Amino acid sequence: MKTLHGHIADVPSGFHVAAQHLRPVMHLMEARMGITGLVPGTLNTQITEDYVVLADASISPQEYGFPETVKLQRAIISGLKAIIMRPDAHETRPNYGHGKNHIELMSALHLRTALNLKDGDEIAVEVEGDDNWWNTGR
Repeated sequence: MKTLHGHIADVPSGFHVAAQHLRPVMHLMEARMGITGLVPGTLNTQITEDYVVLADASISPQEYGFPETVKLQRAIISGLKAIIMRPDAHETRPNYGHGKNHIELMSALHLRTALNLKDGDEIAVEVEGDDNWWNTGR
């Protein structure tokens, strides 16, 4: 069983377009992470502490079409199953991307709409766990 990490995340302003680049590999994300019907939209959030993505699955640069690996990790966001998408370069290249405290989330629902989120709202992010934990999400 993996350790479950709970975080409070802030929703920054604006919509982002990361999912446009992920659309061709969404079927791979679904198959590898056990979630279906991903919507073509992401929710960007920031947390107040560092976290580590333990990649149960990943999308390779060859599959993704960009020179970086996208790590994937299961999460439950305010009770909803979601996937954390973490491009390696965002964490490892100085002055690139958003840093370790920024995560991008995708689920079978448009999280901003489903949770009625506004800029600056806080959400509960539970990162990784065993299969029983995952099955508690809807």
